[in-house]
Amino acid sequence: MDTKFLRHIAISLAVTALVVYIIYHSIGSGAYLMMSALALSSFLIGYLEPHRGWILALMQVAILLSVYFLKIFTPVSTDMAMFGTFAGCGISLVFSFVAGRLARLFEK
Repeated sequence: MDTKFLRHIAISLAVTALVVYIIYHSIGSGAYLMMSALALSSFLIGYLEPHRGWILALMQVAILLSVYFLKIFTPVSTDMAMFGTFAGCGISLVFSFVAGRLARLFEK
């Protein structure tokens, strides 16, 4: 592994930690903020690593699911946490794929 990919892993971990914080502290109409944070973080992950972004996206999905199932944090709203976790899995994979494709197009 090169240092660039390790730096992108660190960025991905930091962004995922921020997303987990937003998911577990969202109340009421916080779903818009939660989905926006998920979309932006996934787009960033895909754009940083156009060829290996799927590894970072799978890492983000694994962190989201492990935090939810291991009950590491107590959420403000359990329904919002469940929605954010499971919607975040799909959003993370799709947006990182789209951003990776866009980054590849801009490379040429």
